[in-house]
Amino acid sequence: MIEPKITVVIPTRERCGVLEKSLRTVTDQNYDNLDILVSDNASTDDTEAVVRSANDARIKYVNTGKRLSMSHNWEFALSNVDDGSWVTIVGDDDGLLPDSLRKIAETIQSEDVLAVRTKTCGYRWPSPANTHPVDLEVPLGSGSEMREAGLWLDKVLSGDAAYSQLPMLYNGGFVSMSVMNEIKSRSGAFYRSCVPDIYSAIAISSVIDRYTFLHEPLAINGLSLHSTGNAEFAKDASSEFSPADKFASEENIPFHGDIPLNKNGRTAKSLHLLVFESYLQSRCLRPAADANMHAEQLGVILATAGVHSAEILEWGAEFARLHGLDYDAIRAKARQRKAVLKAASMAKLPSLAMKNYFVVSPKEPITDIFQASVAAAAIRADIPGPGKRLSGLVKYAARIAGNWVGIENRRR
Repeated sequence: MIEPKITVVIPTRERCGVLEKSLRTVTDQNYDNLDILVSDNASTDDTEAVVRSANDARIKYVNTGKRLSMSHNWEFALSNVDDGSWVTIVGDDDGLLPDSLRKIAETIQSEDVLAVRTKTCGYRWPSPANTHPVDLEVPLGSGSEMREAGLWLDKVLSGDAAYSQLPMLYNGGFVSMSVMNEIKSRSGAFYRSCVPDIYSAIAISSVIDRYTFLHEPLAINGLSLHSTGNAEFAKDASSEFSPADKFASEENIPFHGDIPLNKNGRTAKSLHLLVFESYLQSRCLRPAADANMHAEQLGVILATAGVHSAEILEWGAEFARLHGLDYDAIRAKARQRKAVLKAASMAKLPSLAMKNYFVVSPKEPITDIFQASVAAAAIRADIPGPGKRLSGLVKYAARIAGNWVGIENRRR
């Protein structure tokens, strides 16, 4: 059987320090029918030299020629992918686990789907001041399930599932290029939101019937000084992380007009608000007109607000005023829903010890994403016992409780 063509896209901009190790997680894959596309957003550092030094014939280096927004760089990258390929996008501080592309190829060949979503590991790059302990989170599950895209999109919109459960075109998401071409044919471009990872999940789920979900992690999300999403959701506005400021200051796809910005001109810090924005931006992909969902979605946004609750409450009042909604009634229902969601989340904590393994401040530090991917694969090859898993969870919970980003916003 002919191996499916897979293209791994790495959009990057002036992050050669982390790009080298991210790229290595891809070049070390034992898969032949592979293209590696590095889309350089007009970097002024040593990005091109790092890519060339990998000396791998499967790598194609392209340069935008001028500075683009994140979404436009990702759109540019997709324009350089062959139509017959399957695609995944990997962040330049993220990576793939060893042997992941062979496993994805086997799934593509055995399942009649156009998209595959996998669980992902999480890794925290060390900061220069070493103020945040390195941690590695490894899901221990296996097996797969067939999911209805529309059903899971509804779960995400209702706040009962994270958008990362959808077949997004980002870390751990693999999608046939035919899907992106279908979306382009309907909307003129693949990306219609300034938040490309979330938008891809909503858009893809709007045009496919089903997808395969793998409980085995095949990708690893890296949290580094360059991570825009985590910088945006930092608890402290004076955080050492600055990519969010750079992201907000650049020309980008305008935020949907139904959603007001904060008084400072920035987006309110709610992941679900970004989900709703992408849903609004992708309306043209759904054949039936969407009902007015503003009141319902405001309730979910309020109920899922994390460490930025005060900001969200102020924003919510303005959103309700703009759309003529009964804010007090919506807020009252949201308080009840928030309590239910919190109780459900607490009830799930014990099962985390059985389903995940947390490495916190190991004796031998994990210094980059490549080392983290190898370590994650080793952990899955020799799964720790229940006692060790519980100990790791306790250490992790103690550290995350006082950290700069809440659990609900830990990864975008």
